[in-house]
Order: sequence, then C-alpha cells, then structure tokens
Amino acid sequence: MSLARPGAEEGGISPTTPVDLTVEVLKVGPGGTETLATDEARVFLGKGALLARDVTLSGKNSLKQPLTEKLRLRAELRPAGVTPSGLALAVKSKVQVLALSGSGQLPRGDITRSVSLEIARGASELVTVYESPSLDTKVVLHLRWSLADEQEAAAPDATPMDLVARVFEVGEAGETLVADNRLVAVLGHPASSTIDRLVPLSEGEAKKARQDRMEITLIPRTLSGRNLSVALEISGEIVTHSPDGNQSHPLAHQGNYLLSSGVPAGTVVEVRSDSAAKEGWDQIRFRIEITAVF
Repeated sequence: MSLARPGAEEGGISPTTPVDLTVEVLKVGPGGTETLATDEARVFLGKGALLARDVTLSGKNSLKQPLTEKLRLRAELRPAGVTPSGLALAVKSKVQVLALSGSGQLPRGDITRSVSLEIARGASELVTVYESPSLDTKVVLHLRWSLADEQEAAAPDATPMDLVARVFEVGEAGETLVADNRLVAVLGHPASSTIDRLVPLSEGEAKKARQDRMEITLIPRTLSGRNLSVALEISGEIVTHSPDGNQSHPLAHQGNYLLSSGVPAGTVVEVRSDSAAKEGWDQIRFRIEITAVF
C-alpha cells in the first residue's frame, strides 16, 4: 500500500509548492537492519500524507522461543515549511499490535507517538515508531525529501479539468456579478478569458464612461491528492472616456492558490482614479473568484 495524500515560505518557496517525501519502513534488530517497505508521496506544504502498512516481525524471544508479531502501522507526515536549514516535518504515528504467536500478551492500547523534526537538504532522519520488548526489535521510519519539479510534476497528466473564473464588482450596496467564465485546462497549460465592458458615468453633453478591460489567466500547476495549485494572473486597465480626453489606470495581479475541488478561492483588486470630480468615479473594486473541479 502506498502513501495516500489527504488534503512556509523561503524566498520562492510558497505553500503551493509540492514536496516529494520518501519513507522507508525499517526493521532494526539483533540481526541488523531490513527494509520492509518503501513509499513515496507528493504533498503540498501544510497538508498531510498518510502512511498505512501492515508489518510482521519475527524472531526469537529471550528464551529462544519462536515469536511473531503482526502490526498495523498508520503515520501522518505533515511538512510545515521549508527553511534555509531544511524541511520542518511533523510526524504522528499509531501502531496496533494485531496478533502474537508464541508467549506474550497483546498491549492494551495503541502505541502512539508524535515528533516534530527538521530534515536538512540532502539529508535524512530516523523516527522510531514501535519497540518490541520481546524481540528486542524496532520499527523505524527512514525519512527523506526533495522539492518537486513543477514541470516534471505536470507532465504525466494531460486530463482536462474544469475551471471557473467569476468577477464581481464590489460596491456599497453589495456585489454585482460582472462575468462568469468557464474554462478547460490541463496541468501546466494556461487558460484565459477577457472582459471588456463600458459603464456610463454621466448624462448630457459632457458624457463620460468607464471602460473596464481585463484578461484573466489560470494555470493549473500541480495536482496532489485532493489539492490543486493554480496560478492566477490578471492584467488590464480601467479607462475613463470624457470629452477632455481619456485617462488610463493599470490593473494587475499575480498569485498562487491552493484549491480543493469545488471550493472557491480568490482575491480583491482595487483601482483608484486620479480625480473623482474629473473622471466621475473614485475607486473600483473587483473580487475575482476561481474554482476548479477535478
């Protein structure tokens, strides 16, 4: 059974950056060290990876009698952030002794442990999750990590996914839906939509109007378990048209968002005019809401 992915910044390291974890389950005892299993997971910072394994330990007790222990191991590994020193990782483990063959008694409850550690770049750490007093044997997790390559992460999956970009104008009376754009994109490739609308500002001979121009680009970066990292890029301008000439005000935003399927996220972009009296408006606020279904 492999690692499942349920569900910090250092310079360019953002919460939408995936981390590759490698976990070896080791048996360490009188006969040496043996690798029982190796699992890998790609997980976002702040999210969790779940290790689920059934393990069998066998050997002889202190009286030279054959003994076998069957264990059920569950461990959650949650990378908290990347620092100049390495990866901050929290590990919570639970071991249930399912059966014993030979002398001995089953523990009354599960063996649980929690540890927080930092794994240096290019290094590894050992975490003991179970110690068998009868066999003088330990079950140990050997942990390694690396930053995932975004382009390599996006390459294997070309399955189209549905994206929605909604734009609302936020005013004193509430929100007004300006655009509801439904897009289709694959990992690593952009999908864009444009908005171009004219809003009258005055009547009479000195007519004024505001033109809202906006291009919204969504780039799904990495899909890991139930989480998708999406880059949002907004560019455009707000132009005031009047008999005295036109006034242009740039509009721009860039951000990375971690989405769960069907759960919206987004940002607010605000633009101010040079003069409310001359242009007929003071400020305008747009709320951009993005949703992905995957």
